[in-house]
Amino acid sequence: MLVKGKYPASNFILEEGIEVDLSAKCFSKFTFLFRLFKIRHTCKPLPKVDYVLLFKTLYYKCESCRLDDADKNGVIQLSLVYNKNRKLVINVSDDLEYAKQQARQLAGSLHVSIRDGATDRRHPKWLV
Repeated sequence: MLVKGKYPASNFILEEGIEVDLSAKCFSKFTFLFRLFKIRHTCKPLPKVDYVLLFKTLYYKCESCRLDDADKNGVIQLSLVYNKNRKLVINVSDDLEYAKQQARQLAGSLHVSIRDGATDRRHPKWLV
């Protein structure tokens, strides 16, 4: 099973993302140039994942934004957390339901829990 994610810096010229191959337990980053040429990096082994993390964050380009603005201007980031605090960012989007669907798919395949900090940023919850 293959899970694909896209990073926020993506645009028409350069699109960046990650592909997680759950059956082979590896991930690889990719870059599309003009959506025609795909540059795929070698598949690295997936680390032992502690949990899947969903949280809302600001665009990293928004230097003048306050943290309170994350509720209206933020994006949902889906990450795999390993080694207690290391993150492998899988997807960044503004669609919470799609991010939750991807999180459930990843958590089910990796047999880990989901920590949802996107729905209520101040009070994150563990989902089964």
